[in-house]
Amino acid sequence: MRACTINIVHGYLRSLYINAGYMNDQAYQAVKHDMMVFLKDHFVMELATSYDNQPTCSPVIYVLDDEGCFYFVTYRLSFKAQNLIKNPQCSWTVWEFLKMCIQANGVAAIVEDPKLIEWVMDEFADAATKDPNFWAPIFRIQRGDYCVFKITPTWLRVLDL
Repeated sequence: MRACTINIVHGYLRSLYINAGYMNDQAYQAVKHDMMVFLKDHFVMELATSYDNQPTCSPVIYVLDDEGCFYFVTYRLSFKAQNLIKNPQCSWTVWEFLKMCIQANGVAAIVEDPKLIEWVMDEFADAATKDPNFWAPIFRIQRGDYCVFKITPTWLRVLDL
């Protein structure tokens, strides 16, 4: 596999195309599995947001649900949070040299459901401990000063590096 694009409908991974040809279901499931394992093994993405033609790119710790939606926690007054509130369209990349690169676009929304926020915070704490030398800046934010975002992918590309 060199590169493939995953077309996403309503947040669900639906169809995959490789080199302009249709992938059979077995190949699709294999790529989807490899992609989900890769994404769950990693925890940092580069998130690009924009408002009023002013782009911002930030590394964020993410967690992934079983449907392929991404969640992250950030300071409520950060540029990325304010940009996403004004313009929920965003792009991101997760990659590892000589392994895989995931490029994606999606729509972000603030999570309001307390049970979902609790799940994200628990998963976030686990994700942040995957690297013993990493200390997430988010742990310095006061409880009421953060917000949780959910990003539903609308387009996604998997690159085999």
